[in-house]
Amino acid sequence: MTLLIAGSFSYAQITVYHLVYVESSEQPKFESVEKNYMSKMAQKAVKDGKFAYWALEKFIHPMVPIGGKLNSALIGNWYQFVIVYPDVTSYLNAGPWWEGAGDALGVSQELLSYTTEQGGMYVWEIEDSVFGTQAAKYSLYNFGFAEEPQTFLDSQKPYKKDFETQMKKNQNGRAGWVVGHRISPKNFGEHNVMTWDGFLTLEDAINHLTYKESKKGYSAQGMSGGFDFRVVAEKIAETTN
Repeated sequence: MTLLIAGSFSYAQITVYHLVYVESSEQPKFESVEKNYMSKMAQKAVKDGKFAYWALEKFIHPMVPIGGKLNSALIGNWYQFVIVYPDVTSYLNAGPWWEGAGDALGVSQELLSYTTEQGGMYVWEIEDSVFGTQAAKYSLYNFGFAEEPQTFLDSQKPYKKDFETQMKKNQNGRAGWVVGHRISPKNFGEHNVMTWDGFLTLEDAINHLTYKESKKGYSAQGMSGGFDFRVVAEKIAETTN
């Protein structure tokens, strides 16, 4: 989801999630274009300092309607582009880094064209994180609503310590952890806090879902309803640091 860095760091990084829906028949070309071509444009943008990281992820669980569209390999899947900016200034000044890809890569624009349906674009501020030495292959996103977001953010410090220990010991296939709050769109009652868990295998990610949540535990986090939306995504392509 964000930069692969051993240990932890403090910052106010900005992460943008841009969702698109791709029908099953269009997925091979879509993934090929992003992996073989647009990832090169993203890597150049990282080298030029426009942002710190770019990735494409495919939602693979749950297989239910999300945003009115069925997330299923038989019909189509939601994907999301993930872009991490070092700060707000970088986010505001990055510009359309993808423009002119055909000329820059020496291929026709037709080769780079595919059909998708646009979803939402969500902007989050990352408050804290910890990463292992191996890049995550699967992401587990946990979204919830907290009336007092800072209470939730403060409550995550013990979890960070535990996850850091797990990564140092190579336990549970854990590769990273992030916590943040949403800054756009910002509508009361919608998801405004989240955590991200990075894993090395799909089994590791699904095993994490078997944890039995406690209403008492969520109340202590200022999030009485708990994480009411959880998604597992597969990493399709990403830039390197």
